[in-house]
Amino acid sequence: MEKVEIARIFTFGCANRRDIVRRLMGTSKAFQGLTFADALNAYRFAEISGLIDVTEHYIVVYHDVA
Repeated sequence: MEKVEIARIFTFGCANRRDIVRRLMGTSKAFQGLTFADALNAYRFAEISGLIDVTEHYIVVYHDVA
């Protein structure tokens, strides 16, 4: 599987998934034009598909190009 990074956010101040999705909508071009519901569904899909790397300080969202 070949992955391309589409978003990287720092998790400082993010208490839950809603905070993460709102921050993605404000910073990532891949999430900017989406409604909150669509952005949440895209984030959940990425979680299920293994396209998110979570560390202690940040979250990286990838897109599968294969």
